[in-house]
Amino acid sequence: MGRCTDRPPLLLLPPSKGKADGGEGPPYPHHLDGEAALNGPRREVLDALLAALPDLGDREVARLAGVRSKDVPSARAELAELERAPTLPAHRRYTGVVHGNAGLADVDPADLQVDVRIVSGLAGLVALDEPLPAYRVEFAGSLPPLGGLATWWRDRLADHLRELTADRLVWDLLPGEHARIWDRRVRARAEVVETAFRRPDGRAANAARTKVCKGRLAAFLLAHPTAGPTDLLAEADPGAGWRLSVTGDGIIATFDG
Repeated sequence: MGRCTDRPPLLLLPPSKGKADGGEGPPYPHHLDGEAALNGPRREVLDALLAALPDLGDREVARLAGVRSKDVPSARAELAELERAPTLPAHRRYTGVVHGNAGLADVDPADLQVDVRIVSGLAGLVALDEPLPAYRVEFAGSLPPLGGLATWWRDRLADHLRELTADRLVWDLLPGEHARIWDRRVRARAEVVETAFRRPDGRAANAARTKVCKGRLAAFLLAHPTAGPTDLLAEADPGAGWRLSVTGDGIIATFDG
């Protein structure tokens, strides 16, 4: 597996439920003006959410926001404020285990030699320097009249992902839920390093441990932009209890600690 051109590698990461509060940037809709590639569908999602929210029941809000029933009132209030909410760049907004172990909050995106994109139910696919409000919109959620957001975004991101992945190495650290962002035809044509996180019996590894390992691997890739799978195997430290192996499809991280 070798890179076709000198384009920097692409690293795909999931979002996190945890997000930093507040922000210093202008409200989110301000950033949706202009002709940027994803501004159109991002505006559609925001407009659909604000239009649908008054008629959504508590269960629908809980599923959309990924919260428990007791947190529905605060989630509903936060969603209603999205058009006025201040923004932070994505690398500072997400505070989850993956992002913390990757050290994303401490990087300057302009200095990186890896193109990092984070899947988002609100914004589709987000670069580290792109502004985001604090939001609770699950990628697996459903929003009238758009329907399931994963399918909706997959269809609208196919051309964008085709351009984004062309002639470069792609490190895919997405779990199954967020891997639905891929159009299968686009993925089949891309040079993708798949990464699986398993137990010795082949079943999926513990989710919390997986997030730590995933973040550590992401940190290694940010520090070693020219690395390939064998470099990851030889030099990366996935954390206690983890061992890495290389297969024809990519990397398998096995937790046997």
